[in-house]
Amino acid sequence: MVGTIDERSGGAGGGDPDGPAGGAARPRGIDAGDRAKQERRRQILSAAKAVFAEAGYHGASIHAIIERAQIARGTFYLYFESKAAVFDSILDQAMADLRGRLHRIEVSDPAAPPPQVQLRDQVVATLEYIVDDRPLATLLLSAGHTPDVDASERLEMFFTEVRDLLRRALETGMEIGLVRKCQPELVAAAMLGMTRGVIELLVRQTDMLVDEVVSEMLLVALRGVLA
Repeated sequence: MVGTIDERSGGAGGGDPDGPAGGAARPRGIDAGDRAKQERRRQILSAAKAVFAEAGYHGASIHAIIERAQIARGTFYLYFESKAAVFDSILDQAMADLRGRLHRIEVSDPAAPPPQVQLRDQVVATLEYIVDDRPLATLLLSAGHTPDVDASERLEMFFTEVRDLLRRALETGMEIGLVRKCQPELVAAAMLGMTRGVIELLVRQTDMLVDEVVSEMLLVALRGVLA
């Protein structure tokens, strides 16, 4: 994955995910009751990820999620109305977390690291996020293999959004002369395919270092494979 490339200095200002919507900043620190609700929601999502990774979407059940989370059935329905709803929330959270690891690549600030270094750091952070969360990685890799049509379509929507992020980054890179002229849609699809394959390899071969894998990925992406 690549970051958003931008000529402006001082990247995008990120909002506090725990802060009030719309934005006037409040004194930091949220209500204890709200904090407990957020923690319970994270607990359910974590349990659901593990269940989906182990049983697949089709084989997973609300009962199994409840058992893994060690909560009452009524508590589950306070946060999610169905198995599909919690599945969607997992993917929505993953996308939000991935976006949080992608920042504008500064090309005009002389104090900023070279663009290639910024790009590498973001790819490392992205892959580490996915690989370190093995239930999430397993769930994402199930795309195209689940017999449940709704889950398959939702996973494809997730990867379509990722591909769109890549396409827009390539288009911006071409505009400022950092990326050669290419077909952004085609190249984005190729990069996404390579990333999915690398994630699968990293999940299966736990002795591989993400840092080394990213170095090889970038060499292939930027220079190809010819000697």
